[in-house]
Amino acid sequence: MQVSVERLSDLERRVTVQIPAERLTKEIQDRLQSLSRRARVDGFRPGKAPLKLIKQMYGDQVRYEAVSELMERSLHEALLQEKLSPLGGPKIEPKPLEEGQDLEYCATFEVVPEFELAGFENITVERPVAEVTEQDIDAMIETLREQRTTWIAVERMAREGDRVWIDFSGQIDGQDFPGGKGENTAVVLGKSAMPKDFEDRLVGLSADAEIEFDMMFPDGYHIEDVTGKTARFHVKLHAVEEASLPEVDEAFAESFDVKEGGIAGLRRSLRDNMERELRDGIKTRVKRQVMQGLLDANDIPLPQALIRFEIENLARQLHFPAGGDDERIRDLKAQLLGSEARRRVALGLLVSRLAADQGIQVDTQRVQAYLQSLAATYQEPAEVLRWYEQTPQALDGVRALVLEDQIVDWLLERVRVTDKSSAFAEIMTPGKQPAGSAVHQELSE
Repeated sequence: MQVSVERLSDLERRVTVQIPAERLTKEIQDRLQSLSRRARVDGFRPGKAPLKLIKQMYGDQVRYEAVSELMERSLHEALLQEKLSPLGGPKIEPKPLEEGQDLEYCATFEVVPEFELAGFENITVERPVAEVTEQDIDAMIETLREQRTTWIAVERMAREGDRVWIDFSGQIDGQDFPGGKGENTAVVLGKSAMPKDFEDRLVGLSADAEIEFDMMFPDGYHIEDVTGKTARFHVKLHAVEEASLPEVDEAFAESFDVKEGGIAGLRRSLRDNMERELRDGIKTRVKRQVMQGLLDANDIPLPQALIRFEIENLARQLHFPAGGDDERIRDLKAQLLGSEARRRVALGLLVSRLAADQGIQVDTQRVQAYLQSLAATYQEPAEVLRWYEQTPQALDGVRALVLEDQIVDWLLERVRVTDKSSAFAEIMTPGKQPAGSAVHQELSE
């Protein structure tokens, strides 16, 4: 058997395998002999049909099976011989095969990139330092009150903080635009669900009022199609409602399953939860910086096979509509998910290489501690633990997260870390949704 390897790119290889005709002929002959001993042919006793007849009846099928198995077996041998590990299934291209000729085919595939990790000393991390204050707890209680807001219809002009119910329609240059219409839409004035200029026009209106106005979408607006354009809106306001928040009393505390201690007990419970969230938030920020630093310091080639796999994985997680072989769906997934997929693939390769180079293995005690902590947040912790024990894929995900944490710990001992004073709200507040997104919500709904 002859094997040659061609380097098509940093990661792509083409292996050409040539199998002597004698080996293929023997494989076919052996299969025909085996088949003749058990074949049932009319007019002959079992196993007594002439080999020539067996070849006439089953020759093509036997030849196909022999070629397929020889290709599979020989490719495995060739990969071992050349010390190659394909990522994903190789693309097999057989050469035309004539009777008595050698069997020849090509296998094209990607391999895991070879690289040396570097640049740890150049990674800088800014670690936030904060604590949960009484003011933070006050703000959390106010948030909990707002979550239990009841709305009461009022007969007066709308003001900031009120909820109004509106119909709206907008046009740009006399044409409708996606998301520019809504019926019976609730807007809390001052919460920036709509653009500020839009909400400001609603302040001072009463029920049954109608208004028309022009509004320009500012430069940098998150919907590119309307950025910098002026829309003409017609709005009809149906009702104005005033917020009524619950009193902070014993009943309020009990509504959050605080059985003892009243408001003081609620504040203690909130502090415990907020301190845990703060620790997790700081850990997440530090981990994000460490991983980004690792990425920035190591620009490595990425196998397209892994990127395609990760795009599909992300699409499933996001319940992306199945597209099968639809090229448009594939292109859309690549456009929306490609960047994150490449980031995940790169981090996976870097983390795996660092773990292998430094002999870092998953700490089973940390895995158990993680599972215990996670299960404790549910009403039936034992059921959660049992589910993970019975779901290998989910448990593998936890093991991967723990290994990442171990890698971060290893790197933190070698990178430059500076502490920065911060606050609970700054660390925990996620990126805000761009103002005005509600104008375009109708389209998605």
